[in-house]
Amino acid sequence: MPVSAPQLVPEKPTTHSRRLVHIRELDGVRGIAALMVFFHHICFASFRPAGWGAPVRFLSAISTPGNTGVDLFFVLSGFLITSLLIQARKTSSYYHDFYWKRVLRILPLYILCLACILFFIPGSGKYVLLSALFISNFAWLFHISSAGPFWTLAIEEQFYLIWPTVVRRRSVDQLRRWAICIGMTAVILRLTSAVFGHYNYYFTFFHCDGLAFGAFLACWFYQRDPAKTNSVQESRIIYLGILVGAVLIAMFLLPGTQPRTIAFLAAFYQTGITLLYGSLIALIIKSSGQRTFAFLRSPFLIFFGLISYAMYMIHTYVMTLYDHLRGPMQPGDNSAYAVRFLVIFVSTIALCLLSRYLIELPAISLRKYVLDTPAPAHPEDPPVPLGNM
Repeated sequence: MPVSAPQLVPEKPTTHSRRLVHIRELDGVRGIAALMVFFHHICFASFRPAGWGAPVRFLSAISTPGNTGVDLFFVLSGFLITSLLIQARKTSSYYHDFYWKRVLRILPLYILCLACILFFIPGSGKYVLLSALFISNFAWLFHISSAGPFWTLAIEEQFYLIWPTVVRRRSVDQLRRWAICIGMTAVILRLTSAVFGHYNYYFTFFHCDGLAFGAFLACWFYQRDPAKTNSVQESRIIYLGILVGAVLIAMFLLPGTQPRTIAFLAAFYQTGITLLYGSLIALIIKSSGQRTFAFLRSPFLIFFGLISYAMYMIHTYVMTLYDHLRGPMQPGDNSAYAVRFLVIFVSTIALCLLSRYLIELPAISLRKYVLDTPAPAHPEDPPVPLGNM
């Protein structure tokens, strides 16, 4: 698709484009996010702990916040995608290459999952249609029941329908301010909705601050002075973000029964999650390669980072199928609980590997037929950090 060259805001001149490198810690973070969501669904969301022993109730309790793994995904996505967009924004094939990469990375497995839902879940046609249009996060407005994890991808794709144009036409300084404004707007909208007792954060304008925080981090890293990578001021800001995020999350533990009180606590909690995860990712980027975060480079976490997309898309359907075939468990039957966990976990991994080698990687290999060949990076350029995309 041909595009006209935009009017770019002048920036500091650079001789070469920045070299793209791979930060393994980010794959580990992605693996943690995928495991958080998995444990949340299998140990908490699909399970009633009443009547079970202390170990099972403990697993249910610690997996309760695992749903925030999607917020970790959002911050990662905003950072990685914005880094790539900044890198490519002066190329003539900017939009063409970006959207082809999204299509080949997201759609093959996405379409297969939608087809399976339509075939195996009665009455799912309307939800499948909304998901095919990437607006399933607004299913509540149409009184349509959700049937999968597509709402998070809807938020991402809606954001990336607009954000590439902003990156293309604004300087990095301006992008940083745009990211702050988008994030603050989401926070203000959540607080405003709390006045009316509303806290449905499936809507994009309530839940895009994680993507915006990630975009802010991409701008921060792009402009970061390599000579000041361990500055005291930078570290203080990051640790302050972690502290404030933790305090806002802790406020969710305050007692409250009125709808408005619960809504305000939920708004503070969501803001705290974004601030905590964004600050932690900033700390990981800042400390990349150091011993402190060596565990994020472990083969175990990197493996789950590589299959995270398929794991996120598939595991709930494996769990639903197992529970449908197996039937309800009797409270206290620890053997049945362990078998359920292991069968779903192993089956999910097996399907993820099939998806990766039969669907995802073959689709990604088609990039060489549709993308422009990128110019080789200059070896002396400072790096832009990337995870597995």
